[in-house]
Amino acid sequence: MNQRFASKKFVAYLIGELTWKFLIFYVVWQYKERIDHYAFLVLLAMIITAGFLQVGYILGQAALDKYAHIAENAVDHKSDKDN
Repeated sequence: MNQRFASKKFVAYLIGELTWKFLIFYVVWQYKERIDHYAFLVLLAMIITAGFLQVGYILGQAALDKYAHIAENAVDHKSDKDN
């Protein structure tokens, strides 16, 4: 498997993002002549939800990277003390 797609979380996130983009495209395609109030609210809710999911994923990955960096430094510091 390609190294870029080795993470199961990333693959799940990618599938979710593509699904949201498809749903947004579908709503716009169905109401291309005129977007009524209901379709506008559904579209707005999908865009806001997709935005929250993107921000949550990015912040989660940033926190995980920070935790991994701190843990790696702690292990390196301990191995330096032992030597």
